Amino acid sequence: MALYREINGLRRKANAVVEWVKRGCDLRFAIYRAKWHFVARHDYVTKFPLHLDIEVTEACNLRCVMCVHGTTGVPITGRIDMSFAKSMITEGARGGVRSIKFNWRGEPGLHTGLDELVRHAKAEGVIEVQINTNGIPFTEKRIEALIDAGIDRVIVSMDGATKDTYEKVRVGSDFDRLVKNIRLFHDIREKKKRTKPFIRIQMVRMKENADEVGRFLEMWKEIADDIAIKDVTDRGQGNSFFVGEQIATGRRRCNQPWQRMIVARDGKVFPCCSDWDRTYEIGDAKKTPLREIWTGEKMTQLRDWNRTGRLDEFDPCRNCFVLSSYEWRKMTDAEIAERDRILEANKDETGRVLREKSNANDLSKTFFQ
Repeated sequence: MALYREINGLRRKANAVVEWVKRGCDLRFAIYRAKWHFVARHDYVTKFPLHLDIEVTEACNLRCVMCVHGTTGVPITGRIDMSFAKSMITEGARGGVRSIKFNWRGEPGLHTGLDELVRHAKAEGVIEVQINTNGIPFTEKRIEALIDAGIDRVIVSMDGATKDTYEKVRVGSDFDRLVKNIRLFHDIREKKKRTKPFIRIQMVRMKENADEVGRFLEMWKEIADDIAIKDVTDRGQGNSFFVGEQIATGRRRCNQPWQRMIVARDGKVFPCCSDWDRTYEIGDAKKTPLREIWTGEKMTQLRDWNRTGRLDEFDPCRNCFVLSSYEWRKMTDAEIAERDRILEANKDETGRVLREKSNANDLSKTFFQ
C-alpha cells in the first residue's frame, strides 16, 4: 500500500524548491511548511490552525460536471460580510495562522472585495495568501488590483487543453477568456517585476480530457510556476468520469485535522475542505473564538477517529474525496479492463449529461460582461 501517485509529481517537487529560492529562501515560509508536515506526522495539536479557509461566497458562475454546483447545487448562497471576514483574518493572524485561502465551495472572484481582504491579510502578517479560482470573473483591472494587494498564490482550475473539451467539462465557461486571464496574471506580474503571485494551473483528469494531459503540460510550462494533475473524485456525480489507474485499498490518517480549519460564509466552522455538505459543524465563529473551536470537543473527536482508523464510520470522513486520506495501489490489467467496460456501458448516459449541461445558459455572460 502507498500514497496516491500524482501525475507530474516529481516535477512539482522540483517546482517547490524553485519557488522557495524565488522567495529569497524565506525562513518564515520554510518554518511554516516544516510545521505543516510535522504536526500531521507526529500528532501534534498546535494552539491554533496553521491554515484557515475563509469562504467569501458559496456561489459559482460555472456548473462543472464533476462539482456539486453542476450536480445537486448549493441551495443558499451569498457573500461574506467584509467586517466579519476581516475580523477572522485578524483573529487568525494574531493566533498563529500562517496561511489563508479565500474560498471553499464557491468562486472567490465573485466577491468584489477580494483584493481588499488580501491586502488586509498581508497587513496582518499572513505569510501565504491564496485563492483557488476558475479564473473567469477577473478583468485586467481586478487582476492588477489583486497583485498590488500582495496575493501570494493563484491556483487556476482548467480541465482541458482545448476549447471544446474544456467548455464541455466547465459548463458556462469561456476558454479564450480564461487563457487571456491566466496570461494577464503572468504578464502583469512580470511587468511589475514581482515574483508573486505564484501561478498554479491544475487539471482534474477524467474520461473527457485524459488524452490532453501531455498537451496541457506543454501548453503552460512557460507560464505556470506549478502544474498539478489529479484524477477525478466523486463529489456527487458518481464514477462515470473516472479513468485513473490507481485503486484505493484502505484508509490512512488524514492530515487536515492537524493543519487547517474552514470558516464558512455564514460563520459556521468545519474541520476540512471535503465536507461540502456541511455534515460536521464544529462551531460558530460569530459566537466562539477560533482557538476554542480548534481545541474543542468536536475537533478532538475527529482527531481521535483518525488516530483509531475509524474514518469509514463517520461523516464527513466516510465519503471523503481527499486522495491523501486513502491507501493506494496500481490497478491490475483485469481491473483496468473492467473499468473501461463500465465506462463504455455508461457512455451514452455520460454524453447525455454533458450535452444537457452544455446547453445550459452561458453563466459566464450572466455574471460578467
